[in-house]
Amino acid sequence: GPALSEAVGSGGPLPERGVRALGSMLAEALEAVHTAGLVHRDVKPGNVLLGLDGPRLIDFGIARALDDTVLTATDVIVGSPGFLSPEQAQGRRIGPASDVFSLGCVLVYAATGGRPFGTGPVEAMLFRTVHDTADLSALPPGLLPVVEACLAKEPGDRPRAGDIRQAFAEDLSGGSWLPGPVT
Repeated sequence: GPALSEAVGSGGPLPERGVRALGSMLAEALEAVHTAGLVHRDVKPGNVLLGLDGPRLIDFGIARALDDTVLTATDVIVGSPGFLSPEQAQGRRIGPASDVFSLGCVLVYAATGGRPFGTGPVEAMLFRTVHDTADLSALPPGLLPVVEACLAKEPGDRPRAGDIRQAFAEDLSGGSWLPGPVT
């Protein structure tokens, strides 16, 4: 299937049910990644492929073991601006909570077609990610509590992937989790 970035770019935001299903299934994938002792470090719409049976998280090219998550070079940002965590933007130690923050950014994109910290020059996006409150004004109210928690500035204040999976759990047996044009 197409990448989430392509699907939202051409077909518009996903309906709330689709975003909840996306959140639950991506959280389940991240839970497996984190249980394996890894951090993905680049959760973004271009790394989420949409399929009838659910999303696939791809591109583990910059994934690292949990004990190897400090940047080794100076002035190097690992990840995609607009979807990385404050700790990534500052070059600090990252862990599973960093992927959770990125998942929150992906869910905002899926639901609204926008980024929670806007667009523009990389430096401006990184500054807003670290210092500003996310713009969640277009987010459906049913998604707000979980997404807001994912986007907490402090890693320790964010939910675990398993908590997100449970919060967004949906019965998907009643048809596709994707809107028609995407499938």
